[in-house]
Amino acid sequence: MLKTIVQRGQGFFILTGLYLLGELLSTWLGLLLPGSLVGMFLLLFLLFSGILQLKQVEQAADDLLQHLILLFVPAAVGIMTYVKIFSGNAVGIILNTLLSTVMVLVATGKSMDWVIQWLAQTDKVRR
Repeated sequence: MLKTIVQRGQGFFILTGLYLLGELLSTWLGLLLPGSLVGMFLLLFLLFSGILQLKQVEQAADDLLQHLILLFVPAAVGIMTYVKIFSGNAVGIILNTLLSTVMVLVATGKSMDWVIQWLAQTDKVRR
């Protein structure tokens, strides 16, 4: 029991530290990437290099993922405070959402076609 609490605490400390380090690096270096993404790249680097073991952050990451929906509650409440604005523009919002979804699907499909053709030409993938 105490061991799992310590492992979770250690994992949360590591994940929070990497997030804060990513925010600092993003701000200090003037990167166009958000600090949270820089922190995730740092985590990825540390895991692949073997400096950090997966078991050190796995419990904390699983806990965060299990309760991920709670992180979206503030956004949902914020939207609910502006219902009048959204209700007047419902048709435009729905059309915009549908159009942007189709555009993303088409762009993703075309990108994958390009990558598959490129890999086939370089003889890395056989059809």
